[in-house]
Parts: sequence; C-alpha cells; structure tokens
Amino acid sequence: MRFLLQGAVLLGAATGLALAATPAAADWRYCLARGPARTVYLSAPFSTVAAMPSLDAAFGLMLDRSHRAHDPVQCPRADSAAALRAMRLTALRYNRQDGETVVELDWTPDRDAAAKP
Repeated sequence: MRFLLQGAVLLGAATGLALAATPAAADWRYCLARGPARTVYLSAPFSTVAAMPSLDAAFGLMLDRSHRAHDPVQCPRADSAAALRAMRLTALRYNRQDGETVVELDWTPDRDAAAKP
C-alpha cells in the first residue's frame, strides 16, 4: 500500500512538472472601449497568453497616449481565430447599426510593445 501511495505522489509530481513546462494555450482576443460622442474603438485581432487585466490596461494606455477619452476596456476572447473574427464582425455590425462611429485601430500588444522606446 505504501508503495502505491509513493507511486501516486511521484506520478502527481511528474504531471505537475509536465503541466508547468507546457506553454499555456494562446487565446484569440481583440480589445474595445467606448469613447465620447457615440464612438467605439476596436483593436486588431491578436493571439496572446497575457492575462486579461494586463491587456485591458495596455489598450487603455494606448488610448490615453493618443488622447482618446474612453470608458473601461474589454478584451473578449475566443478559442480560435475564426471564432474571434466572427465575434469582432458582430461587434462591428452591432455598433454601426446602433449609430456608433466605429474606429478600428491597428493595435496589438506586440506592436504596442515594439513601438515603445
């Protein structure tokens, strides 16, 4: 019995190490935020393993740096590029039909990081 328990502990530890060594699966995302005068800002789609709060903050900071007033940022996620493109297209259509001015920004976290001095 003791041998089985030790084997289970070793197997659990090996599984934990394997999971820790495996890179996290990337999410597909885009970010958006409402601005003044019925404006909505949308980023380009991107793939990332970054946490949502850091993405929200990065997109908000870019809007702040470009002097675009905005409400809180959202960065919806999808499991695939195709699903994200469909979600983003739905957001574009919905906001345009609702009378919003949609401003598409060529922003991704990678491009933003590369642009910083």
